[in-house]
Amino acid sequence: MIKRICTVFTALLITCAAVPTSWATSIVSTSPTAGSVLSISPTAVTIKANADLLDGANEITVSDSKGIRVDDGSIQIQGSVLMVGVKPLTTSGLYTVAYTLMAIDQPPMTGTFTFLYNAPAEMALPTPSPSDEEVLTNSPNRITDLFVIGLMIFAFIMLIFLSRYAKQTLKAPARPRKVKKSSSTSKKFLK
Repeated sequence: MIKRICTVFTALLITCAAVPTSWATSIVSTSPTAGSVLSISPTAVTIKANADLLDGANEITVSDSKGIRVDDGSIQIQGSVLMVGVKPLTTSGLYTVAYTLMAIDQPPMTGTFTFLYNAPAEMALPTPSPSDEEVLTNSPNRITDLFVIGLMIFAFIMLIFLSRYAKQTLKAPARPRKVKKSSSTSKKFLK
């Protein structure tokens, strides 16, 4: 009997010890995604945890392949989301995000993930320059333009025609109405 009680107590103790680790803080998602390849420089890196994070206890850094930090140090926490701003990336390479997540009544979780950034060949932004050439804009659908112009000409011609017709009709003297006399075929009968 004592052996059974010890076995049950040991099983219960192992189960209770394993439960808190399953409730430990874990990552739900990251942006940029771990292992992703980017062609546009991210403006921030975010990590979303499965629990609300403590203010002031969390850390996140972004560094390039030489170990130089490229984040701007502006860490923000909104519930379960940890975010840090990133300076504009100009060189291609592997970037490492190191983090420490701290939730209420849970041990800290530390880790890293990487993403690859491929910088465009040329970073110069196009600037508009004035041009002396006259720009001709060709309508993509000339048939529609011609159809609308044709309808407008037709409507103008119909307007002229109807106005002349109305003028002639209104200037014509009114014809007297002829009253038709109906002949009575009935005879009056006298008694």
